[in-house]
Parts: sequence; C-alpha cells; structure tokens
Amino acid sequence: MKRLRGLLWVALLGAGAQGQEGPPTLRAQVPGWSEGARSVGLLAPFSAGDDRQVLLARGSVDAAGRLSLPLPDPAQLAGRLVPLNEWLLPVNPADCARYEGQIVFSWPAATVFPVPELLVAPAGTQFPSLGSVVGEHLWGSAPRLNSEVNVLGDGPDTAAQVRDYRLVYVPGAVTVRGESRCVPEAGLTEVLTVDLNLAPGWSLLQQDDDYSGEDLRRRLSVAPADTVSLWQLR
Repeated sequence: MKRLRGLLWVALLGAGAQGQEGPPTLRAQVPGWSEGARSVGLLAPFSAGDDRQVLLARGSVDAAGRLSLPLPDPAQLAGRLVPLNEWLLPVNPADCARYEGQIVFSWPAATVFPVPELLVAPAGTQFPSLGSVVGEHLWGSAPRLNSEVNVLGDGPDTAAQVRDYRLVYVPGAVTVRGESRCVPEAGLTEVLTVDLNLAPGWSLLQQDDDYSGEDLRRRLSVAPADTVSLWQLR
C-alpha cells in the first residue's frame, strides 16, 4: 500500500455533515493526471434507442488530478435504478453444476444506481447544466474515469488478490448477508461472501477477490470511511 500514500480519500459528504452544506460530493484523486483542468460529468442513456445521454451530475478535475463531483439528487435517478440482486449477484445459479448456500436480502425488491464511470469533457469544453441532453459530439470520444482498479497493486504479496470499489446509491436501507458456492462444469469454483448494511443514499462498496487458493473467493463489503480510492483514466 506504500504507493498509495498521499492520495486523497473519497469523502461522501451529506448535507450538514462535517459542517458541509449541499449535496453529497465525491472527492478523489486521479493518479498520473496530466490533462489540465477539465469538466467531468456523470451521464446516463437518454432513452431506449437514442444515442444521446442526459447529464445527471457535473463536476471537475483540476490540473493536479483532484476530482470533485456533487452527486445526483435522488429525483434525477428516478427510472434509472436496477434490481440490487441482479447487479450485485451476476452469477446465475442455473449456470452452476452445483450451487450451495444462500445470499439473503432484507428487502428482496431493493434497487440500486451504480456509478460505472465518469466522462471527461474534451479540452476547452464544459458539460452543460444538469438535466441537459448531450450529443455524441461531447461525450462520444470523451476519456473515461473508472473506479474499478486493483488498488492493491502488483507486488509479490498481492499477485493473486484484487480489490476495487464501486460507488452506488440505494433509495432505502437494506442488508445483504450470506455465502454461496458456485461449482461450474469447468473452471474455478467461486465462493461469494456478502456482508452489506446499506443506509439510504450513497455508499462505497469494496470487492475483494482472492485467487491464491483452489477456489476463487470473492467478498463484498462496505468500504471503510477512510478508504483511499483511485479513479483511473481509461
């Protein structure tokens, strides 16, 4: 973890938290940033069959790579939530030759809005006001920022381990706990352990994958409050 020293922590600041006012804000550091000050946006498909995007959040990254993005208001996410169980548990038990264990949701119908990536506007341009419909001329060739990066690095002690983070919004409190074991016809058996206690609003999830044993062991939990998060340019 030595290579991460000095990087900023992610801070999800609610209104009034730590003396702050306004919407929760994502603050992070983009390593190796050399693009200068740029506008950053969180976009979502405008409608089915339409290649335009709608702007849900707008922020910035400065010349030093410091990212600041006020997160969307819940009203902006209406109609864009997906079932939490389908997003969180992509393995279909029907795809397993043998499936054991159980993952239990306190709210089976819980939904989630995951943030897969952020877009960086081309140099000299700005993302427009929130709710604007943006054409491909602005977002189509935009660089992407993605948080799903192995923050453990590639040192000798972490060669078979991966850790990344996922920023999500849930509209209501939900706990997800349990363990499952998927044994496929061929390939690694996957053991999944989930221990999530999500409050309404924004959370940073941590996924740890361990390939060092005979099985792939995957664990999902809520990241600690002082987590270092990288948003890598892609």
